[in-house]
Order: sequence, then structure tokens, then C-alpha cells
Amino acid sequence: MIDFKSELEKIATENNLLDETIEIKPVNVNLESKTIDDYPLMQGKEFLLRAFFKGDVGDAFTNNLVEFNGKLSEVIASGTDQMIIAALNSVMKHLKMVEKSEHCVKGEPEVCAKELSEFLMEEYGKEIKIGVIGYHPAIIRQMVTTFGKDNVIATDMDLDTIGRIRQGIVIMHGSMNEHLIEHSDIVLSTGSTAANGSLEEILSYTKKYDKRIIFYGTTVACAAEMLDLERFCALGK
Repeated sequence: MIDFKSELEKIATENNLLDETIEIKPVNVNLESKTIDDYPLMQGKEFLLRAFFKGDVGDAFTNNLVEFNGKLSEVIASGTDQMIIAALNSVMKHLKMVEKSEHCVKGEPEVCAKELSEFLMEEYGKEIKIGVIGYHPAIIRQMVTTFGKDNVIATDMDLDTIGRIRQGIVIMHGSMNEHLIEHSDIVLSTGSTAANGSLEEILSYTKKYDKRIIFYGTTVACAAEMLDLERFCALGK
């Protein structure tokens, strides 16, 4: 699996960027919805760290509020995993190694979810079982609307969400990820798995059961590029 710190150091060294300044701080994402009020970002359960590097930005979801302003080499030496990933996304965006490393805004998550459902319909038709790893209300609601609640299962790690009906289905505990992958035709996973340490396990399960997995969002931009993972991010910046 990727050692994000080593990869950042390698890329920064090769491109003479170690002494360049980078700023990393939490940002508010302007999400607006008339029908969805439980985005984790809107409820303060997750935060978005944004790295600003030479005019480009990179995001990483986190539950740890931190701020930094200094040399890229200092982030590499002492930054948290989430800081490293945000920095890596911004540096790779600057070097044109990744695209769409900045979170979408306003009602765009719902538009993205609709485009994702249309993409899946074109690939598979309507009779498909979909597993969603990570509670993303817009995506789960759209999958339920398009494919039916009996064809969608989802997991999350938030204790306020687990075991409750959200967007028409009961959200299972993240410890059920293997069960979800085994019993799905296709898996949709939040890119936050790259930042919370669960990516390797999830990929091992998809390999074990030979299942296609599509990651969504901005956090996973660098990991998707390095590991050649399929990624859907229709409206990231």
C-alpha cells in the first residue's frame, strides 16, 4: 500500500519543491440542499483540510482540526496522515499529475450523484446491487431512488448513523464492509478511506470477491492515480 509521506517526499525532491511554502487549514464547504441536511461536513462530524500550494489546492477529509503554514519539508517531517494527503493532492495538482482535487460546492453533490447513477445505469441496467462504503447522503439517496432500496446497502463508522434508517435504508457498521462487498455487484466507496486507514482492507476484500469498486470524491485523488483506482468525481474543481 502507498506510503503517502514517502511519495510526497519523493515527488517534492524530484521537483525541487521541499523549500516551497504550503498552507494547510480547515475550510468551510458551501453545501446547499433543500432536501438533505445531514452531510457530515454540515454537521461538524467531519472537516475538510485544504492545502494551498503555489496557486493550487488539495483536500483531505479529517476529524482532526489542524493548521500549518511553512515549508513542504516540514509537513513531510511532522504532518498528520490527513495533512500529508492534502499536501500530496495539492502538489500533484500543481504538477498536473491529478485533476479535481478540490471539493464541489452548493448543490453539486446531488448533481454528481445523479450523474453517477446514470453512469451505472448505462453500464449495468437497473437490476444491480450496489454497496456504498461511507455515509454520503446524496449518493445513497440517488442510488435508492434509481435502483430501489432493496438493491442498496451501506456502511459507516459514525455511531449516530449506524443502525439508523438514512435515505430509506439502514446504515450498517463499517465492520460489515466485507459483507457489503461480498453481497454487492459493484461497490462505491468514499475517498476518505485513503485518509482513515481503511483503504488497504477494502481493496483486499474487493480483490478477494473480484468486485469492481469506484471511489468518489477528492481525498482519494493522489491514491487513485498511484494505485490506478477507478474514481468518479464529476464536479470536483
